[in-house]
Amino acid sequence: MKKKYNNEQNKDFVRCNEKIRIPQVLVVYDGQNLGVMQTRDAQQKAREMGLDLVEVAPKSRPPVCQIMDYGKFMYDKQKKSKSKSHSQREKEVSFRYVIDDHDLETKANQIRKFLGKGMKVKAVVKFKAREKIHKDKGFVALKKLIAMLEDVASVEKAPGFEGHNITARLDSLKGSKNEPEKHSKEANSDTQKNS
Repeated sequence: MKKKYNNEQNKDFVRCNEKIRIPQVLVVYDGQNLGVMQTRDAQQKAREMGLDLVEVAPKSRPPVCQIMDYGKFMYDKQKKSKSKSHSQREKEVSFRYVIDDHDLETKANQIRKFLGKGMKVKAVVKFKAREKIHKDKGFVALKKLIAMLEDVASVEKAPGFEGHNITARLDSLKGSKNEPEKHSKEANSDTQKNS
């Protein structure tokens, strides 16, 4: 159990330099394949260049190592993983096809908040077992919700069936927050010019 915990903790760990203990490695430098070498020779070559020997494909046989700057490699790797997790942030907002206008407005306000935080939203109309016969009403409710959000949201995926439910994916409309301010400033400057 302890071992599993440690593995999860070190999943982003990448071996480099003396931590690479396998006898032979395939070496790559600046996009060129330098061939299979003794690991100690590859480490020496990296040292002479003022760089590190970094294991990039440990499961290959022999493992693939690249001569590069280890610090820069780890920084880029963390940056990619952060941007990936940020882009995967998606909230789901679900409701039934029999929703009234007031509740639909509440759902729309919820979605506005998520979009304002830079999240994508999956809007879902849920149906129970035999309710699928009312699919038209589900589409109407979802389209009404999208119309309520047209000033802040763009439709990334149009309403359609996913299993028993109708779904649509929404993303924030670029520049939607600043548009009203911009227009009001322009209007003010126009009135000052005219006066």
